[in-house]
Amino acid sequence: MSIPSSARSVRLASLASWLLAFVLCFSANVAWAGPRDDVKSAYTTAKQQFNDLDLDAALATLDGAVGRADGAGLGSDPVLGPVHVLRGGIIFSNTGNKAQTLAAFKQAVTVDHNVALPIELRSPDLVKLLEEARRSVPKASNDAIIHTAPTYTAGTDLELTALSNVPMPDGAQLVLYWRKKGDTGEFAGVTMDTFGNSGTVVIPAVEHADAGVEYFIYVFDARQAALANRGDKDRPMVLEAPEGTLGSGPVGKGDGKGDGKGDGKDGKDKKPKPPRGKSKMPRVFINLAVGTGFGIARGTAEQTYQQFTPGPGSTSYGTREQACAVERWYAADAPLARDSVEFGNHLSAISMIGPGVLPAPQADLTAAYDPNYCGRRHPVTTGMASAPFHIAPEVGVRVHRNIVLSLYSRLQVVTGSKVFTEDPNKQATESFNLDVRSGNPEGFQRKPKFSWAIGVKFKYFFGKDDKKFRLYAGAFAGYGFARLRVNMGFSNDRNGNSVPDTIESGLSGPTGPDLKVIAASCVPVWPYNNGCSTDAAGDSDRSLADQVRINTKASDTRIDTVKLGPGMIGGLFGFHYQIVKYFGVFAELNVGGWFPATSSLLFDLNVGPSITF
Repeated sequence: MSIPSSARSVRLASLASWLLAFVLCFSANVAWAGPRDDVKSAYTTAKQQFNDLDLDAALATLDGAVGRADGAGLGSDPVLGPVHVLRGGIIFSNTGNKAQTLAAFKQAVTVDHNVALPIELRSPDLVKLLEEARRSVPKASNDAIIHTAPTYTAGTDLELTALSNVPMPDGAQLVLYWRKKGDTGEFAGVTMDTFGNSGTVVIPAVEHADAGVEYFIYVFDARQAALANRGDKDRPMVLEAPEGTLGSGPVGKGDGKGDGKGDGKDGKDKKPKPPRGKSKMPRVFINLAVGTGFGIARGTAEQTYQQFTPGPGSTSYGTREQACAVERWYAADAPLARDSVEFGNHLSAISMIGPGVLPAPQADLTAAYDPNYCGRRHPVTTGMASAPFHIAPEVGVRVHRNIVLSLYSRLQVVTGSKVFTEDPNKQATESFNLDVRSGNPEGFQRKPKFSWAIGVKFKYFFGKDDKKFRLYAGAFAGYGFARLRVNMGFSNDRNGNSVPDTIESGLSGPTGPDLKVIAASCVPVWPYNNGCSTDAAGDSDRSLADQVRINTKASDTRIDTVKLGPGMIGGLFGFHYQIVKYFGVFAELNVGGWFPATSSLLFDLNVGPSITF
């Protein structure tokens, strides 16, 4: 970047405005205050109370949130859809009253026709009641995305909301694309803050600058396939500039009067510039930075296999899941069996531990084994995540009066990972007896590998050479890996059977009218291979699974990582302050795009001392 010396007075203000825009934009998309936040917070609190079996408190929390939302004029806002669904599910769990449950579900589908049950409440009875409510309440609109243009007020942030009128599967997202009216460049894409099927996004005033706005909205599934849209780049929706702003009225005309000041453009008032002397800026910079970061977590977890959710009422656990659980445990830290032949060899070795180790006949398990299915990692919810701590040593050399090229590394020494499984270092027999078949497994913490990256930076310093405080901007590129800390939202699996410990169950299968498992369709969950039996052995296995669940702390949340890399490229902005001749301090913000395995953005803030000479 090159800036004429005549613009020196404008430069710092321009850079400060750019940084302010970035901070406001990020803040608007991560956390926005208001009544809807109160509803979301109440929903989260009530789910935790429900999981803690405090049903009355959970209902009181939700009823209070609904009352406050009504008072704030949000009684018909889609954000209440998940709240009413959770209310209905808790009412049914607490009282079994189908009429009251159905009434709550009708309130939910009235504001959000495609609202879904939380995974904790997806029993056949509740699914059936929700579908009944959906059939009884007609859709409010046939639009694929319901959206009303907001009021556009000069000088204020612009908030846009949208409701997907098509079902949004897990991992789906609403994305707003926008640009100023009249621009010919690409539309900027912003992921909306999604709750249920509704989304909200804020365009800060410093970005729209009271100009007209062209925009459109898309719904994407977890694989980035488009499910629906409202407008597109050829036919965008348009918000005209607010009344009273420059863009809303006719363009002003000049009066033909000059200000009497020379500008140096006609050759009559030019003054020769004094020759530049030797730069007083240091020649070498040795920066020793410590930093922290945050980024967009997406894709799949690094260490967590896709988890299973068995139990009474579930039909998602069968012989295939049994085979996966056994192979994942046996493989430990090694790759899974590549095919059924290799898997069969593993089963033969496992069966030597003793009778009753395998949950089904060996031939059935071998036939059901699918290495691609078993090897899947658990998807993460797209959102902001932290990269807690790293160090970033750097050596830079000034190659021009205001330009520095440097070589740097990023060494992530803390990831915050908290993944506990069975101990992979134990022999199979020892692990099975002490970890897998334990009512209170100790667990073994698995940590990701060391994260490193190396790259080059280009920096352009602004201001006079003799100034102690210098702003700079530039770019960087490199190779390596970074990791984001992700709260998976469920517990650890300390006994290693691919089921989170807080939902451990000895059996899985559909339920009848009395909520009892239908014996003919019951599937035992490994290692509780007698879980479907009605004898003493069955009671013992189910009791063992219950012990695992009961002995698991509610705070035992799994914290995994998302691995970014190995390519990276981005921009940077910072300052250097030269305290004395050979010593200074600096702070720098790096905004990088990481690719190709998991494409994501990573924001790093680095600070530290700088040795110069």
